[in-house]
Amino acid sequence: MDFENPFSDYGGIVHGERFIGRHESLQVVESRVLRPKEPGNLAIIGDYRIGKSSLVYQAVMERKGDLIARNRLPLWINLATYDQASSFFRSLVIRSYDELDELGLLTDPIIHAAKHALEDRVSWTEGYGRLQRYFEKIRQAGINVLFILDEFDHTRNLFRGDVSGFQGLRELSYRPEWRISFVTISRRSLRDIELQTKAISTLDGIFHKHYLSMFNELDMQEYFARISSVGIEVTPTLKERVDLYCGGHPYLLEMLGYEIVEQFRTFQAADVDQAAHCIEQSLIDHYEHMVSILGEDDSLNKLLQILFGPVVDAKQTNAEEFQRYGLIRLIEQGTFAAFSTHFHTFLKMIERQVDLWPLWRETEVALRDIVVTKMLEQHGEQWISKLSKAKPNLRVIFEKCQEAQQKEVTAFGSKASQNLVDFTYPQDLFAIIFAEWSVFSPIFGKDKNYWGQRAQLLAKIRNPLAHNRDQALYEHERQIAKGYCEEILEVLRAAE
Repeated sequence: MDFENPFSDYGGIVHGERFIGRHESLQVVESRVLRPKEPGNLAIIGDYRIGKSSLVYQAVMERKGDLIARNRLPLWINLATYDQASSFFRSLVIRSYDELDELGLLTDPIIHAAKHALEDRVSWTEGYGRLQRYFEKIRQAGINVLFILDEFDHTRNLFRGDVSGFQGLRELSYRPEWRISFVTISRRSLRDIELQTKAISTLDGIFHKHYLSMFNELDMQEYFARISSVGIEVTPTLKERVDLYCGGHPYLLEMLGYEIVEQFRTFQAADVDQAAHCIEQSLIDHYEHMVSILGEDDSLNKLLQILFGPVVDAKQTNAEEFQRYGLIRLIEQGTFAAFSTHFHTFLKMIERQVDLWPLWRETEVALRDIVVTKMLEQHGEQWISKLSKAKPNLRVIFEKCQEAQQKEVTAFGSKASQNLVDFTYPQDLFAIIFAEWSVFSPIFGKDKNYWGQRAQLLAKIRNPLAHNRDQALYEHERQIAKGYCEEILEVLRAAE
């Protein structure tokens, strides 16, 4: 078992022989930035730790020598290391000048222009004009500069309230005389970043946008080939369990792959579930960071609405955006699931703690409470078991709830809910109420048909956002549902 773990350096930028797949994305960088005589600007957009920096490093920096031989100068800048816009713009000069100096490509005009561009105590307008002239001299020397701007989301702070920062970048890349090219790496789109900065410019318009999502089927084949390279048999079951925990998420796959290989080294067997158990806290930490980022702009609420309902203000366009990021995927029933079963289960636990629509949450909790209270009074502590035996249609409901509960327990142990009724949906609760109507009719009054109409609409509003736009709720349906919720709460309060 004396071999190198193929995932031993997971967590950093992956490049060279360690880089996996991404053939379509590499081609995008090639076509937009590297091949053209006049490169275009490219925005690489993707979720946290999805592999954006690794993609650009593999596509560009791994070929730095070849690019320099073609008079292309790629330079990597991490925007998160700057706290002032002026320092960032000065660094464009300093970084390119130092690199040209090392390569022996400085000319007298470039040296003279750099000296002026770096002088202190000049206005933004004058300093920016000198910056342009500096890059103009580089262009005249036949050199194309390409800046890779990592952590571009940081411009939310760097350029906050100051449109000149974005406009400055645009002008540097727009005018042929001094044109330089940019590849930005960010979680948010350039448009969203500008909106958060409250400094709207036209920078977004000169970029081609490429969303980096999860690994595709070909990428996964390469991933499993890495696992098999150390002697592990890649069975259909192993693939299925890996997909359950990671979906196609590159970082999670690498982290789990590392642990699978180490388990194999120690025990001469590959146990995916045991490996996942060993990194359980790391998985949860990653999920919590993802959720934290999504919570910054209300994206989390919309994601939970799309996956679990009720659909309050999420739109089909939100679902399409989450699909571009690879956070959700369309499943056969016409609804959506998270990129992995494990993350989906985690989000389900989050959903129980979030008031997506306070009135609906109050109604759902009240219905669960009345069902549990009355069934305990009628059948005792074993009411679920008794109803399952007596009512076949309820047995199916409870079995589905037990299955969902077991998935949560398996995935998250003590963090999972121990209350089976937490896993019921409105149609389940009304099915219990109607099956035991003699118990509940004094509380609800009216008849089953009357409450059946209400149950049908409330079940619809609790369903996730469907793929078909026509299945989304209309505003008048939400208003009717609001009235139904208020009616149910009034009835249940009167029964207290």
